[in-house]
Amino acid sequence: MKNRHIIILVLLIFSINGCNLSPVKQHLIKVSAHINAMKTKFGTDYLKPDLLSHFPNEIKDTTNLSLLSSPPTCPPSFECRKQFGEVYLITKRNTTTEKLIKDSYLYKTDYLSDSNIIINLPELKFNRFSIEKCNKEFDSKYPIPYFESYDFNFGEKTFKKEINGEIYVDYLHTIPKDLMVYVIKAEAGNFWKEDCQEIRQGSLNVWKNGYSKGIAMSEEKDLMVYWTMIW
Repeated sequence: MKNRHIIILVLLIFSINGCNLSPVKQHLIKVSAHINAMKTKFGTDYLKPDLLSHFPNEIKDTTNLSLLSSPPTCPPSFECRKQFGEVYLITKRNTTTEKLIKDSYLYKTDYLSDSNIIINLPELKFNRFSIEKCNKEFDSKYPIPYFESYDFNFGEKTFKKEINGEIYVDYLHTIPKDLMVYVIKAEAGNFWKEDCQEIRQGSLNVWKNGYSKGIAMSEEKDLMVYWTMIW
């Protein structure tokens, strides 16, 4: 009985402390917990481990904070619905991380330069809002995300299209003009545990399937973008 009272007291103290946390602190704790959960869960049906190993374990600042996780839904965990996925985190620049990345990246590019391999994941399958610069292969390049699909909280444009009686919506987000992209690791190939043989639009050739992970940075906006995408 005494041990039971101790357990109840510990839980009560934890609950009280939780109630005393500010809404901002509670939000940061939730974001950090979600990222760490995704480090385990994301890519469950993929053959490459540690896809989110470069993401931080803890978020300490809400400046520029934005997070999206969109895991695949495919075998063996699910039926074949969507055999691509991504996670991105936008947060305040971290000088320690920045130095580590600049000393060890696989590939670097200015996002606004010509001839980048820019992967627009939904359009690989659906081709509803075709973007001229996306899903094309170039020699000696590595895939990077379509950053206009990431919400930087700098504004957006909305596009609607009716296809076979269904209304579809796409968002074009404003991005930093000085965005520099550092690919940490990327490989071409089909690394799915079970292949859905999903349609792949565009002219990616060897990059028809693969994965890419890395970090992008803007000095002007003082932000950093962590990403992982698989397709």
